Amino acid sequence: MYKAIIFDMYGTIFDMRSLTNGLDQFEEQQADSIANLWRQTQLNHMFLKQIMQCYVPFEDLTKDALRYALDEHEVQYNDEDIHQLFEAFLNLQYFRELPRVFSDIKAKNIDIGVLSNANDSMLMPLVDHSEIGGYIDTVMSVNEVKQYKPSYASYALILKYYQLKRDEILFVSANSWDVTGAASFGFDTVWINRQHSNFDFNGQTPTITVNSLNELVKWLEMQYK
Repeated sequence: MYKAIIFDMYGTIFDMRSLTNGLDQFEEQQADSIANLWRQTQLNHMFLKQIMQCYVPFEDLTKDALRYALDEHEVQYNDEDIHQLFEAFLNLQYFRELPRVFSDIKAKNIDIGVLSNANDSMLMPLVDHSEIGGYIDTVMSVNEVKQYKPSYASYALILKYYQLKRDEILFVSANSWDVTGAASFGFDTVWINRQHSNFDFNGQTPTITVNSLNELVKWLEMQYK
């Protein structure tokens, strides 16, 4: 059975809808629009940087994506504004079921790890300043290998930290591209489909699809009976 469960961060553990909490100087509709474009541009830049093999730290990439989102909304800004707005990514809210979910997983003697495209300066404020930080055993950043997910090198980082067989590791993400990458690497995968969407099939399918992390715990309980 699984000896470690590795979670993605953004959208899986931390709710990207809470990004707007740090955009409270804008009206609600504009804040939502900026946040959505900021996140989508962040991902677009990430994939393009990976294809071009032009790695930059995720913090730099995220700030560039923010500048584009503000330009598109014709918002005037300076470097101080970028620094202040970027803080929204350091104060995301975790999904409320997480403490109980992580507690149940730890009760099964399963290690909990995180693998993220973010660098440590973005990851550690979220982990260290939240209730769930105490449950997380290992925090892994692709900055160590300078390869963004879904590259093979990024998922191989898990095997560097965990001396386990691939079938002893379960990978969990709310992002279908991330699930596809981890499955292609050889991990069993869980897709968290909170939006009840169709899976964007690209050669791999998740081992299981659930609508919440609570459902993941129920599935694990059946596996461990």
